[in-house]
Amino acid sequence: MDFFQHQDKAKNRTFLLIVFYILGLLGLTAVMVAAILALFAFVGTEPEPDLILLCIGGVLALVIGGSLFKTAALSAGGGCAVAEALGGRQICSSTTNPGERQLYNIVEEMSLAAGVPIPALYIMDNEKSINAFAAGFSPNAAVIGVNRGTIDLLTRDELQGVIAHEYAHILNGDMRMNMRLIGILFGLQLLAIVGYFVLRSVRFLAVGRQNKGSAAIIMAMLAGGTILMIVGYIGVFFSAIIRAAISRQREYLADASAVQFTRNPDGIAGALKKIGSPNIGSNIANAHAAETSHLFFGDVCGLFSLGGLLATHPDLTTRIRRIDPNFDGRFPKLSEIKPVKHNVIKTNVIKSKTSHFKNLQPTTGSPTIGSKQSVIENIGGLDMANVLTAGVLLGALPKPITESASNPLTAQAVFFAMLLDQEDAIRNRQLNQIQSIGSAFLRSETLRLYPQVRAMPEHEKVPLAQHISASLREMTKAQYRQFSRILDLLIEADQTMDLFEYTIKAVLHRDLDIHFGQAKQFRVRHTALSSVRRPAAAVLSYLAYSGHTDPQDAQKAFAAASEELGLSEPMLRLSETTTRQFDQSLRTLSETCPALKKRIFAAFMTCVWHDGKITPKEAGLIRAIAAMLAVPIPMLA
Repeated sequence: MDFFQHQDKAKNRTFLLIVFYILGLLGLTAVMVAAILALFAFVGTEPEPDLILLCIGGVLALVIGGSLFKTAALSAGGGCAVAEALGGRQICSSTTNPGERQLYNIVEEMSLAAGVPIPALYIMDNEKSINAFAAGFSPNAAVIGVNRGTIDLLTRDELQGVIAHEYAHILNGDMRMNMRLIGILFGLQLLAIVGYFVLRSVRFLAVGRQNKGSAAIIMAMLAGGTILMIVGYIGVFFSAIIRAAISRQREYLADASAVQFTRNPDGIAGALKKIGSPNIGSNIANAHAAETSHLFFGDVCGLFSLGGLLATHPDLTTRIRRIDPNFDGRFPKLSEIKPVKHNVIKTNVIKSKTSHFKNLQPTTGSPTIGSKQSVIENIGGLDMANVLTAGVLLGALPKPITESASNPLTAQAVFFAMLLDQEDAIRNRQLNQIQSIGSAFLRSETLRLYPQVRAMPEHEKVPLAQHISASLREMTKAQYRQFSRILDLLIEADQTMDLFEYTIKAVLHRDLDIHFGQAKQFRVRHTALSSVRRPAAAVLSYLAYSGHTDPQDAQKAFAAASEELGLSEPMLRLSETTTRQFDQSLRTLSETCPALKKRIFAAFMTCVWHDGKITPKEAGLIRAIAAMLAVPIPMLA
């Protein structure tokens, strides 16, 4: 199943979630009516139909309102809000802690290999068990959190297996679905929460002087709180069933994807075996663990799963045997687990001597593509050879660039250095703009890094931009606005925006504008080609002219791609294919549904591949298009 099919599957699961939610509402309503009738029968009076309808309406309003409120709160806070609610502490890109540094390196290599921004990383320091989760609404706004025990007790291969499992959830569309699940199910559990607090508040009223009026109020609160608790736990039960129905099979798929990504079944199997070790486990003590249980790598509250009926995760032994058929069911003792010594060399994955890496070699040099189909098939996937290549690229960065990239202030200077013009007059004007809007320090840092950045091959600068963007997330909103203003001025200094400048800007802003609240996540607005035929023709025209000097060859490439897409729009004139129009067209196309986006991207690849080759310029175009369409394209190397 490819990336776009996974996205459609996730959309279908959303429909399934809505169906389950409606069934949960009906169940709550039925139990509420039964509870009210039983109460009237107990006191010996006839039930009032209006009162019953009022109670039902109140319950539905509370449940639906709670779901909408929680969903809105999650949409505003994203994965970071979930991680912080679970007690997570964000890891800075400049961390020097050996365990945290190793985790960051693994995530950085995988992100670069998969073509997605580096997720924000959180550690739950108070959780000594082994567990991890991914949260967020899109791959470019993802968060990965791990327990302290995950870092302290797992080897690099095992940690890489766990992180690959979380990347599978990110790339398969599970993460977005899981976030929606938190919001929607909160409403079903809200009655139990309200009932709990009503019963707790009774004891405060009971303290002090008693009279008939207060006694009546206390009795009413006891009755109301008990009913809410009983009815509410029906909602809790339905919530658990929904989590189990939607989440459990996705864990098998993520385990299999992790093995495929790393080509090392021992890694993730070893992590699962350590979870089964006595006194380690995967439980989470945080109060929000239950409502987020379906996000985690391992089961967080297995004792309350009614023998596995309501478990969000498959049985641990079954998971391991699917990866390691020879597993004998014996979990290691705590005394058998040796303390992990973290190797913080950035490219230590390349130096691994284990057999599963011996046939994998990182690819260096200019970007090449095996075929159009291979690129499309690898979208949304991870490949260990690409991870190795990412490690090589990151490890080969000059030391001054590496040091500057880990600090949000000096990381800005690396970006500015990439955009300095080769002409002295223009470059001096750009440096003056950096100083007048930013600072003299930023100007001197940019000038210091310029020779190192200029010496880099152009195809390595886009991965460098992705690498740096993680540090830039640590800026304040005011700092980011200043950075964006300088960036725009540097690009406009020569009165043109070339393809490299546009690619850098697209890769950067598609991620950071959303992170800093200056742009919203793109939503699906177009499901039919007829509604986006002009933007599609504009991008195809731009691609055709960029890859061919002969107008007739460009026309043939455009025609071949249009025929494949079923597009009848004419090709634009060369004078009409501006970078501005290219950008606006891509923004429209980013709002297409997964199935249509796949067809459009395949047509783009047909246009680029029409002459049987791809130039570095075309590779940059593909990267820019992928960034704007939120298509996680792997490294083109």
